[in-house]
Amino acid sequence: MWIAGAGVAFAQSIPSVPPDVQNNPIVQSILQGVGGLLQTTNGNTAHGKVTYFRRFDLQIETAPNVYRQIHLHQGTIINPRGTTITPGMTVDVSGTAQADHSLNADSINTH
Repeated sequence: MWIAGAGVAFAQSIPSVPPDVQNNPIVQSILQGVGGLLQTTNGNTAHGKVTYFRRFDLQIETAPNVYRQIHLHQGTIINPRGTTITPGMTVDVSGTAQADHSLNADSINTH
């Protein structure tokens, strides 16, 4: 950290997880789960399994017991072309995140 006008630089240590704890499989699972939860419930993309689909409303499970609402609109692109979305499919969705954490889909890619 640099303090303006002081002419002195101070090293600021950043806290970290000790390597023996960080490499613990249980700790790794928790860190990945929390990271996955944050990534899959916010932002402009989502990946998960379709649990519900009807006309312009879609719900996907992005992590165990974590669901995200997806809103389709005229012009939402579904790839591969001609695919009918059904429950159980795995999808990647891109679009615009909404304040309620739902996603307005611009494109949906099925697997």
